[in-house]
Amino acid sequence: MKETGENSGFFAGAERVSLEDVLAFREEKAQRQKKLLAEYGVPLLCLGLNMPGEYKRFPLAARSFCEELKAVRLSLASEGIAVIHAETFEAAGGYAAFITAAYPPEKLKEIAVSIEDRHPLGRLFDIDVLREDGEKISRGSFGKQGRPCLICGGDAFACGRSRAHSAEELRNAAAALMAAFQRERLADLIAAAALKALIGEAAVTPKPGLVDRINNGAHRDMDFFSFIDSTAAIIPYFRNCALAGFNAAEIPPEEMRALPLSSPGHPAALFNSLRPAGKSAGLSMLEATGGANTHRGLIFSIGLASASFGVFFRHREQIAAEEILDFIASMTCRVRDDFSGGELSHGEVIHRRYGIGGVREEAARGFPAVRDALPLLRRNLSAGYTLNDAGLAVFLRLLISVADTNIIHRSGPETLLEIQKNASAFLSSNPGPAGMAEYAAEMDREFIAKNISPGGCADLLALTLFLHWLLLPGKFQFQAAGEAEEFSGGNRKRDFFPR
Repeated sequence: MKETGENSGFFAGAERVSLEDVLAFREEKAQRQKKLLAEYGVPLLCLGLNMPGEYKRFPLAARSFCEELKAVRLSLASEGIAVIHAETFEAAGGYAAFITAAYPPEKLKEIAVSIEDRHPLGRLFDIDVLREDGEKISRGSFGKQGRPCLICGGDAFACGRSRAHSAEELRNAAAALMAAFQRERLADLIAAAALKALIGEAAVTPKPGLVDRINNGAHRDMDFFSFIDSTAAIIPYFRNCALAGFNAAEIPPEEMRALPLSSPGHPAALFNSLRPAGKSAGLSMLEATGGANTHRGLIFSIGLASASFGVFFRHREQIAAEEILDFIASMTCRVRDDFSGGELSHGEVIHRRYGIGGVREEAARGFPAVRDALPLLRRNLSAGYTLNDAGLAVFLRLLISVADTNIIHRSGPETLLEIQKNASAFLSSNPGPAGMAEYAAEMDREFIAKNISPGGCADLLALTLFLHWLLLPGKFQFQAAGEAEEFSGGNRKRDFFPR
């Protein structure tokens, strides 16, 4: 039975586990331990989560288990300990992992105890170490006290024996600990992806008419270092957008989208909550750059994507770009209203004159150009393109498909159409990376001379890079028997991702 009630909180979508499921899970773990000890004849680490109550598997728990795997992997690697075999399995009763290593079991237990004691989620980590004969090494053999209680900080075993706390209290305390850690993990993921995307976009070279590693394009008020300064100034905003999405997602994203538009839980309300901070981020950008508008469009688009990702992060283990972009469309379903009244921006002037909606229209439609650009980026990278060449190929494709309001503002719609016609004809010949770079360099000289700047395409390239880095799957791997072995397996095969 899946939990969907009003108090479901962090357990939305989780299935209540039965006593039979728990017992079956324990039996399967025990049988697997015996098999691995017999097969390898070396000490065995057994990993799991101390998750009280009837919910064992849900997104926050899976992410926390990944953190346990990561902590063990890095600790073993830092000690130069070679892993012989590693595997995981998942069942209704929870998650488990097994690692064999030809290393003194007492030393392995020291490492396990250190992780349990120092990691922010260590209280939930269950890292057993078994000797070659199957004997489990206790914390007490190192003079360590028992694990602390999640509620009162006392001895967990004593509290459990006396039933000092209800199962619901323990369950909620564990979930709160996971949520607090995963909020910070989410913020760090967003910050890292945004940093790589914003600097990466500026670094793609040559970009016609734009700041890159060679020149400042058709700009006199900014250079590559302006983009570094601006990025440093606005990264905190993206972190906060992600946390706002996480905190607003008390129900799953599909249920949020189904709410009435006037509901405080609708995605549009989340967007409205971001707008004051977005204006402040714009001012921070201008202060950092001495008045240059390096990233105003990205404050809008990557802010939306960060908040959308935060919503899904709370409820999903794996997230697709299409889901993020669909949710953005729901967040910005009223953004076209911005075109009415008040002092007109360049984008609003262009909308009134030509009916082109710019980045607002892109957002309200779920960034269709980015939906096409992201698979192209990934295909080119898989084909062996460098990140620079893959980014340039994406930029040129965006140039022929996007009604870039920066070009229209500076040079008019006729210039945009002529650029798109020529670029489309060039790309139809399927040039390779060298050909595209030569063509872009020639175009750069022309754009500089004519003061043309396709800044809208640059923003969409940055958003594409952001989603690429944010959603790039990463598998935990151990060096085993001289080769990398995926850390996955068991009765339900799946990959455990670090996100």
